[in-house]
Amino acid sequence: MPVSSSAFAPTYQLCILLFVGCVGFALHGCSSSSSEGPPPPDNATVYEEVRGAFQSPATGGRDMIVHHEPIPDVMDAMLMTVPVDRPGSLDTLDTGTPIAFDLHVADAAIQARNIRVLPDTTTLNLPPDAPADTSAQQP
Repeated sequence: MPVSSSAFAPTYQLCILLFVGCVGFALHGCSSSSSEGPPPPDNATVYEEVRGAFQSPATGGRDMIVHHEPIPDVMDAMLMTVPVDRPGSLDTLDTGTPIAFDLHVADAAIQARNIRVLPDTTTLNLPPDAPADTSAQQP
């Protein structure tokens, strides 16, 4: 006795639906950038008043590139990309703007919070070869 193809239709449709759902879930997981993920917990180590020269926003404003002053007993002055707590909060900053922020660190997660613009007369403790902007460093 031949089996009707309509008998398999509900099973086939369910399999297709499950497959599409799994692919969608997998693609969503692959789309995260390095700045996404949970922010450092509220009990993270906080380095207040980290000062530096803002260079540019990165990853659509979720991160900033900043050349910061040395953080005593933690790290030397360096140019680094730091996730920010409020994406889009960098829109009004120009390259070279002196800023201060609170750096929250827990395990491998870091985040800049409470970003503030410092007076233009601020003298930062950066190496003499600190970049004025990052345009020359872009590939």
